[in-house]
Amino acid sequence: MLKNLVDYFDTEQEFYLDKINYSRINTKDQMSEYALNSIDRIQCEISEDMLKLTVCRTLKFNPEGIFELSVAYGAILKFNQKGKAYDWSQCNLEEEFKKNGQFVTGNLMNRISLLIAEITSSFGQTPLVLPPGFAVSAS
Repeated sequence: MLKNLVDYFDTEQEFYLDKINYSRINTKDQMSEYALNSIDRIQCEISEDMLKLTVCRTLKFNPEGIFELSVAYGAILKFNQKGKAYDWSQCNLEEEFKKNGQFVTGNLMNRISLLIAEITSSFGQTPLVLPPGFAVSAS
């Protein structure tokens, strides 16, 4: 576990919208109760001088119905000298960013939460305003 993950990167960060997928689901049987499941994933791609971080939140209902929505945002982080010298194969980057990456994941999750609220309100539903933190996994 790295203590200060932010110390391995330059301060400049580049953010971008990676992907949005919205599918309305028509069901023949109208259920009275649906459980909303929020699934968060982090993906890291590393190169010699930078790291590409992608955070994705997927919303699904149980039983399947209403809609399925997935929003992914990415960030490009350039390594500083300390980051270029570190052996990144020795750590689980996804877990590191989930636990110690608030300096970048906070911005990504804020953007994802905002888009989810905008998208769900634009399809005639009450907007789903979800907290911008990572969902706690049941596993």
